[in-house]
Order: sequence, then structure tokens, then C-alpha cells
Amino acid sequence: MDYQPPEPRVADQELYDNIYLPTKSMRAFDNLRDPIVNIVDYPCGFGKTNVLLSILNDHHDLKVLVVVQTLSEVDRIIKSLPKGRIFSPEKANPRYKSKGEQLEHLVRKSVSVVITHSLYERAGMLAYNGGFRNYHVIIDEVPNAVSVLENQLYPENFKEFYIENGYFKLENTGLILPTEKVLEEEDRLKNALDETLINNINSGRVYFDGKKNFIKTIPTSLFTETETITVLTFLSKGTLFLKFLKKYEIKYKITKSATMNKTFKQLAAKNLSIKTIKAINNIGLGYAKQTTYPIKSKEVKSIRTALKNLKQRTLINVELEKVIITCAKKNWYKKTKGGYDLTKPGIFSTDSRMFKGANWIPNTTRGTNNYSNCSHAIYLYEQNVNPILLNWLNANNDQFKADFALTEMIQWIWRTRIRNGEPVEVYMPSLRMREIIADWISEYI
Repeated sequence: MDYQPPEPRVADQELYDNIYLPTKSMRAFDNLRDPIVNIVDYPCGFGKTNVLLSILNDHHDLKVLVVVQTLSEVDRIIKSLPKGRIFSPEKANPRYKSKGEQLEHLVRKSVSVVITHSLYERAGMLAYNGGFRNYHVIIDEVPNAVSVLENQLYPENFKEFYIENGYFKLENTGLILPTEKVLEEEDRLKNALDETLINNINSGRVYFDGKKNFIKTIPTSLFTETETITVLTFLSKGTLFLKFLKKYEIKYKITKSATMNKTFKQLAAKNLSIKTIKAINNIGLGYAKQTTYPIKSKEVKSIRTALKNLKQRTLINVELEKVIITCAKKNWYKKTKGGYDLTKPGIFSTDSRMFKGANWIPNTTRGTNNYSNCSHAIYLYEQNVNPILLNWLNANNDQFKADFALTEMIQWIWRTRIRNGEPVEVYMPSLRMREIIADWISEYI
């Protein structure tokens, strides 16, 4: 197919300016090593990616690092622009040990690059060493800024052995840093510690909260060692990313459009039909709850039956390929030692009549149009923030918890055809989640 430049809507001019102008005039610096993160907070489905493509097509001299959610979005960016405008690390290239090494090579060539969030989050040392200092970084959706490291270390062993014996040192901030002893005995340590954990510590990404928890963060160098940096998202106040920026004193500004937000809510009120699943509306669906139900519990049986009845009665004439569903991954697919067997159902999907056909996608899904044909959604989740992260980020308050739940829910629902202005039915057992979204659009109902 011949290259066809994207055609942004006239109404997108404001969005176009908010993304492009910071790269030319904001240079948003107090000094050369302190950029301001430019957060463009515009609704889902309002053409942020298409506008970005138009900018890249219009300004070939603009050297950018574009960060997107998935490999399919990487391919979309490359195919939507003239050949040679932007590059990406190849899936398999024998010349390089890893995609990270390929990325470093492309950066040294000083060409525009598009990568996934996953690769970007591992590029902290490249950023720290100045690799992105002349790049305009544009990130589609907020990065995964913080997470809790589960089952990696016992705190007592860590302090009594690894700290006291000089393998690591603990900063006042909680940051864990390696010592020369770690480097000298790295091979031996790999037999005792997870290699990924060692690599994360070596790159300055792991903190100890002083209690019993280890926190992994995205490298701050990714936001401080760039020419400019812009993040395209929606409802940013409900993201852990914003709390991360505040905690680590990284400056930012948020650009919104009151007109577009109003239009978005009006369309949501018009096209969004929120329904419950009465048989399971009293079952806890927070991650911690739903992942501890025994396979033969009444809760699991009720969920299976409810899904089966929903398919056979309410959705009987709906093609399953037009249905998206979310719950904990271990409940939808069979858990194995190596991960998940995607060909075999989990405890929720067994006998549900939905396993073969419906599109399971994570509750954190953002930044993809792959499900924009879907007319029905099943939201088996109650969004809660890990309390360890809430405390770490100084965000343990009811308002942020509600903002977080709304942000995650809206991002997930807007993977469906509602982003195209078409009606969508969402089946949502959680009363709390239904109340949060109803309150959000109440003025337009």
C-alpha cells in the first residue's frame, strides 16, 4: 500500500499545537538538565495519535523518540509515515544482543525512533548517559511508573545479609545501590538472587520502604535527560504517574481542553449503557479478593454461571468477537509454571461459553484501537490501588482512590467502539465502580 499522510480534523488544531509547539518554543527548562514534563490531557478517541502522525509528517526535521503501548502501534506509526522518517529496533537482528543495544545504535545515528513502553522503561542508563538529550520524547499514555516487587526478597535476610555484608547500601531515601562487592561477586549472587532484581538494583530502580516492601520505579533520568518530553493521556490526576512526578520532584504542566472534556462527557452519557450482573453484584472483585477464591468456592461457581447465563440469554445474538472482558488473568487463563496457557480456560472462564471468542484484555489496557469494533464489555473488576504504593507515593486518600478507579475504567471501556461515537453496553457487577462512573457523567444524563 502506498503511503498516505494522515488528515487531521480541523478541530484538532488546538491539540496539534499543544503537542508540537512545546518542541519548538517551550524548551521548558529551568536549566539544561531539568525539563518540564508536558502532559497533554485530552479525551480518549479524540485523535491524539493521528495528530502526532500529522506532526511527524509535517516536520521531518523534528527528531523524536515516540513511545507507544504495543508492537502493533509501533508498526502502525512506521507504516503511517514515509519510509525512513522513523525507525524501530527489529524483532530479531543477529547484529545485536538485544533490542536495547539496537536502540542505542539508532540513537547514536541520531534518527527518529519509535519503541514500546516496555523497552523505554529499560532505557534508563541510556538516558542517564545522554542518549536522549537531543530528542523530543513523546509518550502515548502514561508509563508504568511504580510497582511492588513481589516474592523477591525477605526483608530480614536483605538487611541482615546483603546490607550488613556490604553487597548493597541503603540511601536515606530508601534507594538500594550496589557496591563494588556486588560487581565482583555478581555470578555467585545470581544463584541466590533473581537476575532481573540485580539488574534493577544496578540501574537504581529499587527502593526499600523501611518496612518489608521493595518498590521498583521507572528511572527518573527518562524525564530529566531529554530536550523536551510530552505525555499524551487522559484523566491524568487519577494516575500513579502524576504522583510519581510529585514524589520525585519532577516538574510538569498539564494542558486540558474544557470544550473537549465537555463533549467527551456528553458523548459518554449518550452512548454508554452501564448494566449490572445481579447474580454476582455482591461478590468482591478487587484483585486481592478475586485471586484468592478457591476453585470450588461458591463465588467462582456464581461467576461461571452468571457469565454462561449472560451469553445464553442477554448476549445470545452478539458475536463474541465483539465482546471484551477483563478480570485477573489467572482467572481467565490456566496458570502454568512458565506463565499462562492461553488455550485453556481459568477458573472464571471454564463453562462460561465465552472463553472461545470473547476478547480478554487486561484491566490496565490503554492506547490500542484493536478492539474498536466491540459493542459489549464485561468488567469483572473493582479498581483498587495497591496500598503499599499509595503509602509510598503519599496518595492514600479517598479522592485519589476514586480518581484512579475512574481513570483506569474509562481507559479500558474506551477501547471499544464508543471511541467511534457508537453505543456500548458495559456489564459491571461492582456497585462502587458503577457509582463512580455514574457520578462522573451525571450532569449530562
